[in-house]
Amino acid sequence: MSTYKVITAITDVREAPDAQALRGKLESQLNYGEIFEVTEDHGDWLKGKCAHDGYEGFVEKKHLTSAFNAATHVVTAQRSHVYRDATMKSPILMTLGMGAHVSVVEVGEKFAKLDDGRFIFKDHIAPLSARADFVEAALRLLETPYVWGGRSGLGTDCSGLVQISLARAGVYSTRDTEYQQNTIGSDVTSQPRQRGDIVFFPGHVGIMVDAENMVHANATHMKTVVEPLADALKRSEKITAVRRI
Repeated sequence: MSTYKVITAITDVREAPDAQALRGKLESQLNYGEIFEVTEDHGDWLKGKCAHDGYEGFVEKKHLTSAFNAATHVVTAQRSHVYRDATMKSPILMTLGMGAHVSVVEVGEKFAKLDDGRFIFKDHIAPLSARADFVEAALRLLETPYVWGGRSGLGTDCSGLVQISLARAGVYSTRDTEYQQNTIGSDVTSQPRQRGDIVFFPGHVGIMVDAENMVHANATHMKTVVEPLADALKRSEKITAVRRI
């Protein structure tokens, strides 16, 4: 098995080595700096699994490198620019979303220098070991466009929102809703709702921000929103489970 790092802002993890195919049931994305463990070489594509959750699929080789330094920090802002120089007037070379991993070699007054010589605003990143409130992390993704298989501040789906938000609190989560429902925290379906409860519907999931309102990425609004749980429930068959960390 060979280990590769993602060198683009995001890259798709696909069911099949076909960049033009419609997104399938099993689909995810990797953020910049995340690790893909390769088991098979298929020319322009590599088959393997995502190191953070074991999700399997195909990634285009052009988005990966086998030469890299270990990440030290994670992007905590919804989006953050990467600059050529340590000034906001510098050319922007890339835009990263929440969940991207970077390797920092020096932290200045306002910008952090990355191992490739580029710069990122220091208040938009945190050490990988730092922990934060996962509800607040989810709220940072408000207005993020809905993307099937997405899991970053550049675009996310419902289970991707849950996964990257929980990661900010140091809580491991599987990728897809059907597995999250059986593995996250403990079952509190019969109890009154409270902040931080993770509510599951058939094929959907969201995080309660208080006893009545939920933050979730959804295809109705095509973005991440906060809305009353009662309104979301009108569009779904039922609540299938509620889990609490």
